[in-house]
Amino acid sequence: MDDISCEEQIDLVSFNNIQVIGSHNSYRKKPNAAILQLIAASADQLPPDFDPESWDYDHISLDEQFDDYNIRSVELDVYRDPSGGLFYARKGNELVGLDPDSKEDELLEPGLKVMHFPDFDYLSHHLTFKASLENIKAWSEMHPRHLPITILVETKEDSPDLLLPGLGLTSTLPFDQNSVEEIESEINEVFAGSLDHIFTPDELRGSQSTLNQAVKRGNWPELSQMRGRIIFVLMGREGIIDDYINGHSSLSGRNMFVFTDADTPESAFLKMDDPVANIDIIQERIREGYIVRTRADADTEEARTGDETRLIAAINSGAQIISTDYYKADARALQEMGWTDYEAHFNNDELAILNNADVIDAGGCVIVE
Repeated sequence: MDDISCEEQIDLVSFNNIQVIGSHNSYRKKPNAAILQLIAASADQLPPDFDPESWDYDHISLDEQFDDYNIRSVELDVYRDPSGGLFYARKGNELVGLDPDSKEDELLEPGLKVMHFPDFDYLSHHLTFKASLENIKAWSEMHPRHLPITILVETKEDSPDLLLPGLGLTSTLPFDQNSVEEIESEINEVFAGSLDHIFTPDELRGSQSTLNQAVKRGNWPELSQMRGRIIFVLMGREGIIDDYINGHSSLSGRNMFVFTDADTPESAFLKMDDPVANIDIIQERIREGYIVRTRADADTEEARTGDETRLIAAINSGAQIISTDYYKADARALQEMGWTDYEAHFNNDELAILNNADVIDAGGCVIVE
């Protein structure tokens, strides 16, 4: 390929043959310090969901993640709020003497809201799903040759009122009675007129009878066809995934792929969060054609210990999406005991690498965006 440019060489690589770094709970800001202190002081009286150590991290804006840290996969947690106002009062604030009034007019609007845990862990760079998508879409349009951005959409149903009854906390709405359609509707609304911006299951399936068949026959496009595109993947409990698939065999006509088990008609993306325990099966699934998401770190543990075991396993596994809370080191690493300068990135901060861990810009070929 001596007679073609580096850019052309890179664009011949299939999408499933590159690895990128993604962020976990990408929208999230760290909770109010008083709330973290309350949870830490009451840990023995609270359910396991309330873990001040695992909540003790935050993220910079999505734009900064894309521009400065080469993030090419993000995760958005969505809660239902079809009437609006369900999360306007942040009721956990009352337990620490803070004003529960959010003063956020966006929270009064009907539609999906983005947060980690209502009443306690609610701070977000974008309060609504639509605002998150509009931000990503605008960035994408400004960088038309970017590597594909994969958006993992997780349906959340955590209900503080059920976990801590009797305190008057928020009671959330489940994703039942096919309410997953609300996600599809908001994607359609934001991308109206530019739905070709989205790489869909139909496009991957092509002439194959099922999506899984297309995956196993190597239908993933080359980067030349995927630059500037956005891919949605739905995460949720089995019933939600079933609702989304129902009536849409092999996700026909749908905007989102789904995380599901291998070898089902709809399977293209797999989630295996522990790359150490699952490295062999991850490598096998990648050889079969799947795209796998794994995690380089979890619950702030690696940032506290500096242990890179999971990160190294994630890279060596070949998983195409490696999710992290620490694309940049925790700022406390230079100031406080108990924190390290752990970061999850490829050597020399490359934007992407090939599945066999050869740097994609080897030999002078450099990926731009």
